[in-house]
Amino acid sequence: MVDFPQPTRHFKTVTVMRILMLPLLLLAAFLSGESTASAQFFAAPPKAVPSLVSSTSAVAASRPFTVGIRFTLAEHWHLYWRFPGDSGAAPEVEWSLPPGFEAGPIQWPLPSLLKSEGDLFTNVYEGEVLFPVEIRTPAQIPSAPFVLKAKLKWYVCSETCLPGDGEVSLTLSPGEPSPENTELFALWQSRLPQTSPAPFQLNWSKNKDSVLVEVKGMAGSGKVELFPIPPRGVMAEHPEPLASDPSGRTFRIPSPEAGLASEDWRALVVLNEGGKRLGWEVPAVFAKQAASAPQGAGETGPGAATKPGGASAGASGSGADGLGKVLWAAFLGGLLLNLMPCVLPVIALKIFGFTQQAGEQPGRVFRLGLAFCAGVFTFFLGLALAVAGLKAAGGGLNWGFQFQNPWILSGLIAAVFVFGLNLLGVFEINLGGGANAKLSALSSKQGYTGAFLHGAFTTLLGTSCTAPYLGVTLGFAVSQTTPVVIAIFLTIAAGMSLPYLLLTSNPALLRFLPKPGAWMERLKQLMGFVILAVAVWMLGVLGKSLGIDAIAGTASFLLVLGFACWIFGTLQNRVLALIAALLLTAGGYRLFVYEALLRGPSGTRAGTESSSEGWEVFSPERVARERAAGRPVFVDFTAEWCLNCKVNERVTLSKPEVQEAFRKRGVVMLKADWTHKDSVITEELNRFKRIGVPFYLLYKPGAAEPHIFPELLTPGLVLEALESLPER
Repeated sequence: MVDFPQPTRHFKTVTVMRILMLPLLLLAAFLSGESTASAQFFAAPPKAVPSLVSSTSAVAASRPFTVGIRFTLAEHWHLYWRFPGDSGAAPEVEWSLPPGFEAGPIQWPLPSLLKSEGDLFTNVYEGEVLFPVEIRTPAQIPSAPFVLKAKLKWYVCSETCLPGDGEVSLTLSPGEPSPENTELFALWQSRLPQTSPAPFQLNWSKNKDSVLVEVKGMAGSGKVELFPIPPRGVMAEHPEPLASDPSGRTFRIPSPEAGLASEDWRALVVLNEGGKRLGWEVPAVFAKQAASAPQGAGETGPGAATKPGGASAGASGSGADGLGKVLWAAFLGGLLLNLMPCVLPVIALKIFGFTQQAGEQPGRVFRLGLAFCAGVFTFFLGLALAVAGLKAAGGGLNWGFQFQNPWILSGLIAAVFVFGLNLLGVFEINLGGGANAKLSALSSKQGYTGAFLHGAFTTLLGTSCTAPYLGVTLGFAVSQTTPVVIAIFLTIAAGMSLPYLLLTSNPALLRFLPKPGAWMERLKQLMGFVILAVAVWMLGVLGKSLGIDAIAGTASFLLVLGFACWIFGTLQNRVLALIAALLLTAGGYRLFVYEALLRGPSGTRAGTESSSEGWEVFSPERVARERAAGRPVFVDFTAEWCLNCKVNERVTLSKPEVQEAFRKRGVVMLKADWTHKDSVITEELNRFKRIGVPFYLLYKPGAAEPHIFPELLTPGLVLEALESLPER
């Protein structure tokens, strides 16, 4: 699959109206010729029609040729360049080729700069565009006609943006190559960046929030356009011209991550002389590297990045350094996860488990600790593979998703309830084969399997609270390649596992824990009530999403589930007990939970009505409307399953002095309730590279960018941000 930059996030709210007003369902449309693609959701003609064309009429072994991904666009509609600018996303392609055939990277013709309402700048193609791709052939090719297929995804935009996807194909025959579509390919080849030395030099420098590019040594005085290409995952806005003279131009590229990001920047510089546009793609060599890696005028084009002493040679180290910082943040986040509110209810259970084993052989205690850590690592590895799988399938993943899906959430409630009953002594679950290990580390005795499940279960309960501390790290992770995603998630697991590994590896530390005794059984029962309290809290989360019917149905099911557990723990015939418990559980779920979840909310769904204390429902349209009227807007991204959100609301946002400050300054308070999965809120969070809540924004009149608050609020932080607003 060809690797493309991720869709760009920018800081101007008007973009949301262009991206979030997207229909969610695709209508199949069959295009003429040999290609098929998804329509743009309307009965009207599609806004972008893709096809594949070839530069040759026949294909020979070991002789590369070029195919073109061609888009024909409706009037006033456009596609995006590799770096879209303030909004949009570049087209993506995944090839399906005959064995031995290989597709090179997509080649990007020079884009045009489009300025839209709201001072938005995007890099686009209009009318028609052809993306050349080199196809390399093996030493042996099929003797019969064969098919090249490409799965495409794109965004086509005008006043609104529409996603499209589909598959295009091209049938070719073996034989002596002869040119085809010559004029078409010649036209678009002439619009690619030049491979000749650039007739100018670039001087690069940067600070913490911007990159400066000085174009020097130009012979002419024509128009100069600069299109930035930031490193993968780095945000950048449209370049601002700062200075101009006959021999040069200076541009400032706003980028809040410029000071921390990899130095693997590039820029496409386009010169316009007499109506003819010629462009050169130039890698960055920043001022601090100039002595050891001078930038020659010839360091341009796709091959420049691999030249000895070029930008990429130095950038690799920078990239590794940037990844190292992210991994360190992930490790610290994993450590902090042990202190999160969602994990605190079971912290005592972990200590209880280690205390119970303090009298055992140190080697066995250490092996149990390793089993616990293996459960943590397995859980995070599963999450990493899920992220990679959803990315490959074109889907999205947001942290806390398990608390948004009512089917998953109801299953979690049932699992927590069962663990609570187990601690209270209603039943015990023994692994098959007469093993002594229990189903989880919450049991009175632990084996290796029990310790493993304990680690996985503890991590599962903690996932809803990781966003405040790991949101930035995970936001970076989901935009990376699969190996990097896995590395980041496993580093989080290492941070979470470290305390338990140290505790079990050092018997001297275990001596300081309380001695086993009768109190342990009492503590175990007490923790059973704590676990049941967690189930009650999760039941409230479900009710906020789906209403009273869901609460009543799930509570009825839990009663049946509790009876099933009691039967399982009472009957002597284990096979009969298991069958009876499973039948009761399945029947109760089907009768009480399944129907309630299918019906959906019984009343007004959470997040669709105005809230108390002056809060109103968030929408991108409402934000844009209030900003156009010159009113300040505060947006609270929250969810009922987010304990940190609830803390912020109670100790800060609901405080009388904060509410009074909002009122005096005429701040419009909008609540983006993410309790139940909401694609609009998800897109808005993704736009700011956030994959979890809490998240807070303040749009000030006249400001192009919103003020972003930290995840943990205090009244002082909010009041300080409001001080610059006039009273009304």
